[in-house]
Amino acid sequence: MKGGCFFLALDCSCCRSRWRRGDIRAVVIRRVCPNVRLIMPFSLQGFPWRFAVYFIAGCYLFADLYACKGPLHARLMAGRGSSPEGQGGGYAAEVYGRPITRLELEEAMREHLWKRNESWAALNPEARRQTRWTVLENLVNDRILRAFRIMNGLDTVPPLDSARRESDQMRRQFANEAEYPQRLAAMQQTPKSHDEAIRDAQLDEQWIAEKISHRLAEVTEADARAWYDEFKETLRIPQAHHAAHLFLTRHDKTKPDREAEVREIHRQTVAKEKTFAELAALHSDDDRTKKIGGDLGWFTRERMPADFIAAVERLKIGQLSDPVLTKLGWHLIIVMERQESRLPTYEEAGEEIFALLTSQRREEAVKSLVGELRGRSQRPTKFVFYHASIIDRAEPAS
Repeated sequence: MKGGCFFLALDCSCCRSRWRRGDIRAVVIRRVCPNVRLIMPFSLQGFPWRFAVYFIAGCYLFADLYACKGPLHARLMAGRGSSPEGQGGGYAAEVYGRPITRLELEEAMREHLWKRNESWAALNPEARRQTRWTVLENLVNDRILRAFRIMNGLDTVPPLDSARRESDQMRRQFANEAEYPQRLAAMQQTPKSHDEAIRDAQLDEQWIAEKISHRLAEVTEADARAWYDEFKETLRIPQAHHAAHLFLTRHDKTKPDREAEVREIHRQTVAKEKTFAELAALHSDDDRTKKIGGDLGWFTRERMPADFIAAVERLKIGQLSDPVLTKLGWHLIIVMERQESRLPTYEEAGEEIFALLTSQRREEAVKSLVGELRGRSQRPTKFVFYHASIIDRAEPAS
């Protein structure tokens, strides 16, 4: 080093030759002061800069997260290292640094049971444990999708007014305007945060649609017809009845002898002293049908109690039954119309089959996408953490 300068050249006759011809650029990097220069007589035009940047960033992440336990590691582990007992009854899980509270889990459990018409009290301990974890995993999947949506962005952003419409529709479900913020407060939300949650959900759906579009194979006519040929029996339309009844409850303590009463009404009907509709309006205890001639509309076996439907199926069209005793009380029944069980034609079921197959393929594509994102959220760095002590105490919200 002379005069405060350091000169570096490649010890190669070819390079020196090119240097003399001026074919190689010199890069000067100043350090500390203008007099200290590093001169590199070689070309950087074809240097793989992107790979170098990614390589350096990867090395830094590895050193921070694994080798040195640096600031990024400390930030990611802050939630995990601290007590999960926090807002909303504690954190059931944390996904990319964002918590899923026990309250959120319990709200989702209530909706899960309602959709399946299940009772929490009727579930055994193992079924309860499975319900907790099934619901939580669905919430985790939603959070992972959202995290990747935020990181990657959207190609097309849906309009804001769609979120406003959904929010306004929810508000109108409450008879009293004050009930809406009260209900949200019970969920530890405000109207603003709830509107933001609706918007986030819409953005998530848009992002999912963009990411799975290339994975979805279009349902063809051949696909639908093949499904119909194989599974058409599952589409069978059951036998249906159109009937009317006159009903006397057996649970009215002020009227102990309902059998005598129903038999007298039956006699009057057979003798045509009054029409069936007139007698139903006078005597029936079924307030929903007494003013419309006892008309029950169309129904299938699945919609009616077994003892009632058994009596209906024995009757011919237009025939008045003898008094029928069920667990609920006494009935007089007339069957007005009947449709026998049948298979729908392909033309009748085609639209439903297309919708079913499209839905199935979308579910498979979303499941595949979620599986990939979950894998990327666990390896090489873990971004999903669970708190079993909180999860095991979760109960469906009341």
